[in-house]
Amino acid sequence: MFFVSVEQVVIMFLLMILGLLCSQIGFIHKQTAKDMTNLLLYIVSPVLIINSFLRKFSWARLTMFGLEFFCVLLVFILGIIIANLIFSSKLIKQPVKRNALRFSLVYSNCGFVGIPLIQAIVGNGGVFYSVPYLILQNIFIWTHGAAMYQGKVKKSQTQMLKSALLNPNIIASIVGLIIFIAQIPFPEVLTTTFDYITALNMPLSMIIIGTNLSQLDLKNSWQDMLAWVAVLVRNLLFPIVVILFLQLFELNHEALMATIIMVSCPIASLVVLFSLLNDLELEFPTKIMCLSTLLSVVTIPVLILFTGLL
Repeated sequence: MFFVSVEQVVIMFLLMILGLLCSQIGFIHKQTAKDMTNLLLYIVSPVLIINSFLRKFSWARLTMFGLEFFCVLLVFILGIIIANLIFSSKLIKQPVKRNALRFSLVYSNCGFVGIPLIQAIVGNGGVFYSVPYLILQNIFIWTHGAAMYQGKVKKSQTQMLKSALLNPNIIASIVGLIIFIAQIPFPEVLTTTFDYITALNMPLSMIIIGTNLSQLDLKNSWQDMLAWVAVLVRNLLFPIVVILFLQLFELNHEALMATIIMVSCPIASLVVLFSLLNDLELEFPTKIMCLSTLLSVVTIPVLILFTGLL
């Protein structure tokens, strides 16, 4: 499993580099990256999720799905508590950086990085068990995460919950769950089309991330100790806590690996988006997101190895 994960992460890294180079030489412009992101979020990712539900129904699978949902709920609550303790107002005086640090600990880039990696390492069974994490992350991000910021992002709890539930991945998860439970048959021509679309997920995700990495000022980033603290906590310390915590539950291999890979992903790109929407300083959020993404090439295989040793 460790060597498979290393191979897949290296492939993902090479695709990121391709996106970075294409952005730097002008093959991919900002509007192109935005269009590719929309294609991924509104078509490829939802199709991938629905495709993962096209399997034979069993009560064992549904029970495991429910158990994982409960475990992931506890993981997010645990993450929020740890983030508030480590990045307290006494230690981090600047509210902008404090919010970015807390947000970055709790929320990972599981959609862009986690799903493609799970698909490559664990298969569609793993994608099936990644859905609880996707659902809960979207709900927490657009309620707890959005509430951490002010200005344009600030909405009522009802509006934020509505935004979370109308996310394409959430809708696809609900549709997929209905298909799985009701065992709705799909014609072969449709399942084959779905397979072709899901094959776009990894290359498209990594190329888009690569275009974002072109914004990183490496010289300045390496010297920022607070950025390193954010990356260390997000990429290693918190995932290790979660891995140890999950040993308390009897998750099967696919569910366990799906959850661990999702929580081991780098900092969520929404940490930059929320700052952008509120006209806040972008340098620090962009820096920690890009550094975390680069270093995840090393940390994700290490965490998978650590899990195997347990």
